[in-house]
Amino acid sequence: MNSSINPRPVEALWFPLVKKFYQAYYPSGKPNKSEPIWVIKDGALIKSAVRLKPLTHCVLLTGLVTHPDYRNRGYAAALLAALKPALEKQVSYCLNQPELIEFYQRSGFALIENENSLPEDLYGRLQRYRIKQPNLVAMRFVS
Repeated sequence: MNSSINPRPVEALWFPLVKKFYQAYYPSGKPNKSEPIWVIKDGALIKSAVRLKPLTHCVLLTGLVTHPDYRNRGYAAALLAALKPALEKQVSYCLNQPELIEFYQRSGFALIENENSLPEDLYGRLQRYRIKQPNLVAMRFVS
C-alpha cells in the first residue's frame, strides 16, 4: 500500500482542520466531535475523510469525501477498508447516489431493495435527504 495512504481516527487536535476540510469540499457534511471520524492525511493536508454517525439501532457511514486533487487514487476505498472492523460490529448503512453503488459494493455494501426494512430513524433521514437529492439509495454493509 502507498505509504501516504494510512487511514487513522481523528484526534481531537485535528478536528478544526477536519471541519475546514468538510466546509471546503463537502459543505453539507457537518462533522461532530462526538462522532468517529477517520482521515487520510499527509502532514497538515487532509486527503480524504469519512464519518460514522451513530443512530438509534445502527451506524450511518456518511461524509466520505476526497480532496479533488487526490480523487481516483484509492483513498476512499482505503478508508472503507480500514473501517471494516467497525462496520462489522454493528448494523451499518450508507446513503449515496446511484453512480456510487458499484464503488460501495466493492467495499462490502449491498443495495437495499426494500427501504421499509430500514431502521425508522434512518428511513426518516433518507426521506428528508431525498427532498434535495431525489435519487439517493440506501445500502447496508454485509461483508
